[in-house]
Amino acid sequence: MKVSKRTLGAGDYRVTVTYYQPDPIADLHVIQKRPLAIILPGGGFTFYSQRESEIIALNYLAQGFAAVVVDYRLADQPPVLPTALYQLGTVVAYFRARAVADHLSPDHFILAGFSAGGYLAALYADHWSAPFLTQALGVASDQLKVNALALAYPVIGLRLGWPSTAPEREAIAGEWPYHEADQLVTAANPPTFIWATQTDELVPVTNAQHYIQALRAAGVSVQSTIYATGPHGLSLARAFTAFPKSYDAADATFGAAFVQPTVAHWFADELDWLDQVWNLTAFWRNQ
Repeated sequence: MKVSKRTLGAGDYRVTVTYYQPDPIADLHVIQKRPLAIILPGGGFTFYSQRESEIIALNYLAQGFAAVVVDYRLADQPPVLPTALYQLGTVVAYFRARAVADHLSPDHFILAGFSAGGYLAALYADHWSAPFLTQALGVASDQLKVNALALAYPVIGLRLGWPSTAPEREAIAGEWPYHEADQLVTAANPPTFIWATQTDELVPVTNAQHYIQALRAAGVSVQSTIYATGPHGLSLARAFTAFPKSYDAADATFGAAFVQPTVAHWFADELDWLDQVWNLTAFWRNQ
């Protein structure tokens, strides 16, 4: 595996990514084309959660994907929107242009977002072909397309319970009006996998529910699961992504709720869904 930092674009659209590229499997006597997972970690637009960054990329790599983690604009350089969408478009267009050189399959790009990163992913899935995006980046809309969307406990609209204060909302959207992702869904949205928990204490589950409803109304293929329990920010919902007892000396029990065996099936479920949407068995076998 090769890991590289790449800085793409210029000016306000400049963006740093970490690219994870698997080595070819010599036994196969062919350099495989690989799907690409474009990962947007959460962090409330104040940081990038490492529990939703490399560890997620490595899970995709274990399934044969290449992966890229995007350091999109944060709220310390307000407003986040629409600049973060231009940055994301820059990333998608770059890897589409590099598909041959990097042995990527341009028909198998999945955008995977968590929490605040899920908000950007959902907005991008709504806007990818919009003239404001294609004109700003100077590329055709087909160079900005993603072929699937995966959302984990996403923010969907700034009116739906997160963030809780006007200054926080202002730092994210400023005066840009096109920021309610469920109200912007069209039939051009990619097939979507989405999950959340009923007891999410930070981003109300109504966010995911609104987006699911909008996708279905637009005729977009969607697979969704709302789990009964689990806090916000579960990541893989396994012990190694849960906060250890030493994380909070005053509360050794903090972190236990981040181990949710039922929820932990979500990544395998996403891969099963992708196998259906993309027919991954045929994709690999026909190379």
